[in-house]
Order: sequence, then C-alpha cells, then structure tokens
Amino acid sequence: MNKEKETKQSNKKNTTSKNKNTSKKNVEEKVTNSKITKATAKETKKKEEIKSLEPSTTEYEYNEDLEEEIITETPKKEISKKKDNKEKTAKENIQKIEHLAKEKKKKAKTSSHSNTSNILLTLDKNRHIIYSFVAGILITVLITIIIWPDRIATLKDGTQPIVKVANKTYTADDLYENMKNYYSVSLLLDEIDDDLLTKLYPEDDEMTEEVKSNAEYYFNMYEQYYGYTEEEFLSKNGFSSYDAFLDYLRLDYRRNQYLDDYVEEKLTDDEIQKYYDENVFGDINTQHILVEVSSSEDDGKLSDEDAKKLAEEIITKLNDGTSWETIQKDYKDKITYEDLSYQSWDASLEESFMTALKNMEDNSYSEEPVKTSYGYHVIYRLDQKKKPSLKNSKEKIIEKLVSDKKANDSNLLYKALISLREEKKIEFSDTVMKSKYDEYCKQYK
Repeated sequence: MNKEKETKQSNKKNTTSKNKNTSKKNVEEKVTNSKITKATAKETKKKEEIKSLEPSTTEYEYNEDLEEEIITETPKKEISKKKDNKEKTAKENIQKIEHLAKEKKKKAKTSSHSNTSNILLTLDKNRHIIYSFVAGILITVLITIIIWPDRIATLKDGTQPIVKVANKTYTADDLYENMKNYYSVSLLLDEIDDDLLTKLYPEDDEMTEEVKSNAEYYFNMYEQYYGYTEEEFLSKNGFSSYDAFLDYLRLDYRRNQYLDDYVEEKLTDDEIQKYYDENVFGDINTQHILVEVSSSEDDGKLSDEDAKKLAEEIITKLNDGTSWETIQKDYKDKITYEDLSYQSWDASLEESFMTALKNMEDNSYSEEPVKTSYGYHVIYRLDQKKKPSLKNSKEKIIEKLVSDKKANDSNLLYKALISLREEKKIEFSDTVMKSKYDEYCKQYK
C-alpha cells in the first residue's frame, strides 16, 4: 500500500512538473508571437502613414546601400504641419474638458446649497409639528417612569422544571419566589456583607485561630447539652460541611470587627476625656471576703438573706476592732477569702464591686456588704497607686467605651452594617427585594 501511495505521489509530482513546463513554454511562445505580431503591425502602420502623406509630386531617391526610400523635403513640411494641427486639436479638447469639469462642479455646489436651503425651509415650516412630536416623546417617557411596574429580577430560565409531583410541576421561578419570601434579605445580606468585609478584613492567623476556636466551642457545647456529634451539629443547624460552618464564623468575626471600628470612629475626644475624669484611677491593692449565696437547695450554701446577715455581722466585728486576720480564721468555714492584689480601673470585676472599691479610702473596709452575682462581699482596700495619664490610658478607654456602647444597644451591629452598605451605594434593581430591605432597615432605626 505504501509503495502504491509513493508511486502515485511521484507520478503526481512528475505530471505537475510537466504541466508547469508545458504551460511555461506555451506562455513564452504566446509572448514571442505577440511581440512579432505587434512589431509587424507597427511597421505596417508606419509605412501606411508615410505613404498617405506622399504628394503626387514627391520625388524618390533609391539608395542601394540603405535599401530604403528617402523622402524629399516637400513631404517633411507636410508632416510637420499635420503634427501642429494634432497638437492644436489636443489643446482644444483639453480646454473643453476643463470647462465641462468647472461647470459640473459649479452645478453640484449650487444643487447642494439649494438642498440645504430646502431642508431648512421645510424644518421652519413644520417646526410646530416637530416640537409637538418631541414633547410627546418626553411626556411618554415621563409617564412610563411614573407608572413603571415593579421591576422583578428573574432567573434566566425561570420556567425550567425542577421537580414534578402529582401532575404538578415546580419551576425555578417557584423556588426563587419562595426564597425571596422567606430567606431573601438574610441570604442576600450575608452575600453582600461577606464580599464587602472580606475586602476590608483579609484573613490572618489571628482570625483563623479565633474562628476555629469558636467552632470547637460550639461543638463541645452541643455535645455537652444535647449529645450531638460534630456531623449532627452541622446537619441540624443547616451547614453542609465543616468549611461552610467556618465561613459563617468568619463572616460573624468580620462583622464584629467592623462594629468595633464603626463605634470607635464615632467616638469624640470629649467622650474620652469625660470617661478618663470619671472612671480612671490608680491601681488599688485589694482583699475581700465573699459570703456565697446558694443557687440550689442542696448545695450547702446560705440563702440570700442569711448570706447578707453574715456579711453584715463581719463588718460589725471589723468596726468593733476585730482584725482582718482574725475574721478569716473565725469564719473560715463560712467564707471565701481572696487577696486580689493591685486592681486597675479596667479590671474584669463586676461593676458594683469596682464602684465600691474606687469610692473607699485607703486602709478601710466597705461599710455595707457589696452584692455581686457570686454573693455578698466585704472589701478591704489597703492602698492605691498614682492615677495614670490620659495618654497611657486612652487605648483602654476606647476599648471600654466601645464595649459599653455595644452592650447598651443591641441593634448597633445592624445599624453599623446598614451604614456600610449605604456607604458602598447599595442599589436594588428588583423592587420587591428593595421593599423587603427597606422594611428590614426600619426595625433597626
């Protein structure tokens, strides 16, 4: 087969080569014949012209060496004269052509000017009709805008069936409409916030560690209280996977980070100064006795009333001169004693305890029992350090103010995120979704 193919290809090449050579030869012959034919025609024409110019009185001389006719002076003059006539005729023709061209150009210009004048005249005559037409278009557009129906975002192929049950077909549009009614704002805002906040707060090691720690906290809590495994927790809370749960926690982390920045940005210097003057103090060296309150009937602790009476009894003995050390020994089975050492103004102690502590004098006891979530305290204040400067306290003051503002307004996070979306120029194309979002915003204003 290969040999046959090679033979065919070789024959094809040879045939092509022969055809090319033959074609080339034919062309050369045609060119040569053409040249000979043209030369012969040219020579014949020349002789005829010369012959036509010969007068009847023309004298001929024959030169055997040159073997050609020599024309005498008389026909040469005739030739020159005819040549002059030809040149004159040619010049006249050229002048006629130039004249015709000028006339044609002039007519075209006049015609163009005439057409422009006619158009302007037509526009002027019909200007009222034109104005009415334009006004009509503008009014139509205005009315269309005013009475424009709801603009509803639809799926590209909304009629595509998703499922069919009992001869009823459920389409993509059905699913989309239900989604808008029940989950629309929540799902949409999660997507929007995630895009906006990811740009503001790219993930770092701190975020990664915090998110994973929060995930473990939820897993452990649900396992402890409900006996859920990790997979059961994810399934029952609507998360398709562990990574989906981490995405949710990342969004939550970023939202709270933005909230902190949002509140901090709105703080004023006057607020910071006021907080410094009223709340910042030097570290206080502190000890205390706690009389715990019972949280159940069988925990062996005192009731609220009995715990308060015991704390009042201890204060009375201290006022009567019993030493702090003696009280600890005498009531060791009924109390809890702690040496807290130096506590700063931003210590993580309950507010009632901190308020009582900062209002006391050095080397004094609380005049009344101080109630906290743990029970009743008898506080002993030993001494205090110098108050720190505003400069050294400012960062902690800001953290405290942000924390307080967040605690005092449960809707502050939603307000902050609404502000962020407005700042980024949120704009709805779907009027139904816009209406739902407007209703959503109203509840947080």
